[in-house]
Amino acid sequence: MPETRLAEHLRRYPLFAKLSDAELAQLVERMRLRAFRRGETLFRKDDPGTHLYVVLDGAVKIALPGEFGQEALVAIMRTGEFFGELALFDGSPRSASATALEDTRAALLARDDFLAFLETHPAAVRVVLDALARTVRRLSDRVEDLIFLDVPSRVAKYLLDLAQGDGEAKLELTLTQDELAAFIGASRVSVNRVLGDLERRKIVEVRRRHIVILDRERLAKEIRL
Repeated sequence: MPETRLAEHLRRYPLFAKLSDAELAQLVERMRLRAFRRGETLFRKDDPGTHLYVVLDGAVKIALPGEFGQEALVAIMRTGEFFGELALFDGSPRSASATALEDTRAALLARDDFLAFLETHPAAVRVVLDALARTVRRLSDRVEDLIFLDVPSRVAKYLLDLAQGDGEAKLELTLTQDELAAFIGASRVSVNRVLGDLERRKIVEVRRRHIVILDRERLAKEIRL
């Protein structure tokens, strides 16, 4: 992607929306583009935190690896979202792993350049703080869901959370049943049973590595508080 096209692309994102053309051009000069194949690891937990990642196309899952090969899914980052900023603030190792869910392109900004950018752009600091607050809130909501919601409710709520903000009547999510089970803290067998029931009632459609929401309204009614 040429630098002019990358600048135009980045301007659509809240983190960079307030920059002048000259400022954005200077920032783009310091960024590098990387392409990742589906299933490729961007970084692992405990790796040095060297870059901020901005998703240009595709999707990336952020997960905490377990001792015996299992993982707890923390978030899925999609086009326009950024991640990896936490380790850049304090220089600590990565607190989670990042893996491409599908073929993905990202723009990387090195730690020193990112911190210098924040020092000179207060509006960007607010966007980063908002993102950090959303992360904390998402984790708090997840704990609450694990305590108070049954498995069918957790499946429905998470699928709707992923679909939030999309205006389409049908929405195809890049997500496997294993990843869904990891996120909501349930077994794959339980999740498979719930999805099978939703599919029989034509609320969702399950495909290979994809889940399609067919009826958001009926899916929302599956959440039993």
